[in-house]
Amino acid sequence: MSKRGNSLLRYALVYTSYNVVKNNDVFRAYYESKRASGKSHYNALGHCAAKLVRCIYAMWSKNEAFNLQ
Repeated sequence: MSKRGNSLLRYALVYTSYNVVKNNDVFRAYYESKRASGKSHYNALGHCAAKLVRCIYAMWSKNEAFNLQ
């Protein structure tokens, strides 16, 4: 993950993605696939954080609620 931008926002996104990985099967499968490909724990969480940002942006732009499936 790049060290550019707001460090508190990066921290919040990574630890939010950690909680999402623990509680959502889609994100857990994505995390496990990144770990299986040789990524470290925090690198895989960074990938999950980026996916979370993309999901949040899509929900916001389409004015949709979060769907677990």
